[in-house]
Amino acid sequence: MSAGERVFDPETLAILKAVFDEACLALPPGQHVPTVRLALAERILGKASQGERDPIRLREYALADVLSPTTLRRAS
Repeated sequence: MSAGERVFDPETLAILKAVFDEACLALPPGQHVPTVRLALAERILGKASQGERDPIRLREYALADVLSPTTLRRAS
């Protein structure tokens, strides 16, 4: 396994999947494209690799570059 690869336990994977699904649902209709979904996944995995496990913080971090602050607060 290379230094860039991470292994997550099943519980963490379930959290990350739920966060990704919720983040995708929060996207505006025009943002439901593969490149945006990939960016969300990369941001979630990157933050989780740093130890973050809080679903709300992970989702907000993932969406921070995609949604305006007002939209992000409404999606919470």
